[in-house]
Amino acid sequence: MATPRKSISKKTRFEVFKRDGFTCQYCGAHPPAVILHVDHVVPLALDGENHIDNYVTACAPCNLGKSATSLAEVPQSLKERAAEIAEHEMQIAGYQKVMDERRLRLEDEVGQVADFYEAINPGYMLSTTALISVRKFIESIGVHAVCEALESAYTRPTVRKGAEFKYFCGICWNIIKGGKNGTRP
Repeated sequence: MATPRKSISKKTRFEVFKRDGFTCQYCGAHPPAVILHVDHVVPLALDGENHIDNYVTACAPCNLGKSATSLAEVPQSLKERAAEIAEHEMQIAGYQKVMDERRLRLEDEVGQVADFYEAINPGYMLSTTALISVRKFIESIGVHAVCEALESAYTRPTVRKGAEFKYFCGICWNIIKGGKNGTRP
């Protein structure tokens, strides 16, 4: 008799994904190229258990294609393996494209913030170290929030001259940590 199916909690799903490096354990795919599922290594239909040791991270195509088949019973021909490798390569290419587009977008947004900085602080440019911080802030809170924080730091009359960038960083960290509207570090 098959083990009854139980829903897997979000916490357990996250723990399985984290344990497996957010990577499909069958083909190596990972987000954002695929949606991940938690799969039973030994299917419930074959008396597998609802236990974290019987769970594995699988992308949707691998999980749905496997169905209730035990992994020990799935022979793989060379043609199937070649198709799987080709699919894997397409996923990697897609993932790389997304990451390249992300990198270009971030570079553009860092440039926007640098231009905005120079507009509100004429005659000065952000250092390489400052640009690295700006990039991290953009990744966390978005370019618009970063520009608002920058404007707030450089237009607030109570901020000491020369301490504006430090104040700006404080605003950004406060937003990241969930502070009040990011207006004060």
